[in-house]
Amino acid sequence: MARTNSRRFHFPMLLTILSLALVIALPAHSAKKDRLERATTTLERITSSVEYLASDDLEGRGVGTDGLNKAADYIAGYFADLGLETDIFGGTPFQKFTVVMSAEMGPSEQNRVTLKGPASDDKEPVVVKLELGRQFNPLSLGGTGKADAPIVFVAYGISAPKLKYDDYAEIDVKGKVVVIIRKEPQQENPHSAFDGKRSSRHAFFTTKVSNAYQHGAAAVLIVNDGPELARHLKSSRGRWQQSVDRLAAAHKTFNELEEPTEDQQRDYRQQVSVLAKQISDLHEQAEGDGDTVLAFNGAGQGSGDRQMPVFFCQRKTIDPIIKASLGLSLDELEAAIDEDLVPRSAVLEGWTADCEAVVIQRSTEVKNVFGVLPGKGSLADETIVVGAHYDHLGRGGQGSLAPWTNDIHNGADDNASGTSALLEIAYLLKHRKAKSRRRIVFIAFSAEERGLLGSAHYIREPRFPLDETVAMVNLDMVGRMNDNKLIITGTGTSPHWDPLLDRLNAEYDFAISRQAEGTGPSDHQSFYLKDIPVLHVFTGLHNNYHRPSDDVNLLNMKDMARITQMTAEIVADLDSLDARPEFTKADKQRNVAGSGGDRPYFGSIPDFADTVDGLPLTGVSGGGPAEKAGIKAGDVVIQLGDFKIGGIEDFDSALRKFKAGDKVKVTVMRGKEKKVLTVTLGEPR
Repeated sequence: MARTNSRRFHFPMLLTILSLALVIALPAHSAKKDRLERATTTLERITSSVEYLASDDLEGRGVGTDGLNKAADYIAGYFADLGLETDIFGGTPFQKFTVVMSAEMGPSEQNRVTLKGPASDDKEPVVVKLELGRQFNPLSLGGTGKADAPIVFVAYGISAPKLKYDDYAEIDVKGKVVVIIRKEPQQENPHSAFDGKRSSRHAFFTTKVSNAYQHGAAAVLIVNDGPELARHLKSSRGRWQQSVDRLAAAHKTFNELEEPTEDQQRDYRQQVSVLAKQISDLHEQAEGDGDTVLAFNGAGQGSGDRQMPVFFCQRKTIDPIIKASLGLSLDELEAAIDEDLVPRSAVLEGWTADCEAVVIQRSTEVKNVFGVLPGKGSLADETIVVGAHYDHLGRGGQGSLAPWTNDIHNGADDNASGTSALLEIAYLLKHRKAKSRRRIVFIAFSAEERGLLGSAHYIREPRFPLDETVAMVNLDMVGRMNDNKLIITGTGTSPHWDPLLDRLNAEYDFAISRQAEGTGPSDHQSFYLKDIPVLHVFTGLHNNYHRPSDDVNLLNMKDMARITQMTAEIVADLDSLDARPEFTKADKQRNVAGSGGDRPYFGSIPDFADTVDGLPLTGVSGGGPAEKAGIKAGDVVIQLGDFKIGGIEDFDSALRKFKAGDKVKVTVMRGKEKKVLTVTLGEPR
């Protein structure tokens, strides 16, 4: 398909495209006329590309799908048809790397929980071996690991200093197995400090597990809270009754038929069979106590960084141990905490847990796609990168804003639009009259939606030296222009950008919103953090973002063509310069490692592509607390104050335990060297 598109438009476009390098020098009326004439064929090419890339055949270009590989082949074929160099990596245009796709439970014999208690009345010590799938399940939220240690009850496992509630305040859980109740206190109290009847962040599984890890726990056993049992039981009985009612209605409808046909009889038998099975399956739950264990993936998937096992256990299995040790049942402990909001954490004397979990991370191979237009002359070893990510969300899941559906997320704007613009820019620059002075590298990045993984991988393993990379221009979501508004980020990363945009926009007349910062949620950030000037071209978010409705029929193709042409002229200008553009720092005025709310400002940028234990940093914000303390890109944060850090969730949770102005000891690994630095936290941003 790529070959057909390229050859179809190659010859008719040749004469008009030859003038691209001279456009800026032409009189205004001539330049506008040339641009208007050129737009028709540019429009045809980008329309053809975006329709293919956003088609159902490509399955939403999700990581791990055949559709993503089809998209890579299409882009590679397009580059090859243009005559770009594509034998970049072992004779191919593909820079390959692996991405973690999912987690699976390991062998059943390696997922186990045994509780051991003290002997009483001269009897043998108590040994309770839990049954996998019924009395407990390991959770993919945790990691692979073992523990054989004393058990500590930490109630809800919450540390909320601003609410003056901390289940860990008076107890040491380092190296211990902690028992945590699901959710939070005072769930039925509309005046509760924990967001009333709504769940606060302290109720989240991720928050609880992260807090346990920070305090040094060896393993976590989570049990249902009392209100959850009632909710689950009510839901089970409701679904059982619905199935009974549907069976009665089906029976009534069939009996009203005087002479049912064979098809009607067959349909009735099938319906009765399905409903009877539903009723049977739901009967045990409806007659039970609501105390079911979560499935392996029931609490969400973790990062795989922590080597701390997490289990979900039946409440009725753990409750007798609690009562035997503390003299109160879980119901009584929950009621007491609801009454006065005083934690009831305690060691379960004489009890230990011997447990093990194996969480297998499944990975898949993905690839960045390259096409290179070589330079000629004294500047040929300098590089300009033009990039756009071509992956999207597949059928949803992680990152989708429509998690209730399994429909294909075609990602027409995000980012079939930017990828199509990238291909057209390669076409325009390849066919201009002027020969390239610098090497222009066109990169279609993969796994951007997983955390800028494709560009991060390139930065770690650059094909062309980063110190000779003079600029990076990125296109991400350029297909939904409204009111002629174009957002260009990175304008503060070089003094060259503003005058250039002023000059070009005198012709294009976009309503440009300029944003100085070089960081942001797209692939340009990876280059900016290596002190490379960047521009990021973007037309804004919309209600179809990360939803199945982001489809081709909603794209503004004509303005997308204009954006593509101006971006091509930006790259042509960079290529024409005698001296490379100067780099200047222009950081966002907010904490990039997660944001929002009452969390103090740290000023770090996490490396989502790395899977080491701790929080690896791909950069720090200029002038921020982290940089002032001496923290650097490449450092791995392993402790914040007294709290262990195994990943971004732990860092976020630990940071919220401090306030602006606090001086906090931060332990980082810098290569094989451990360093302890002091950070003075800033005001929330």
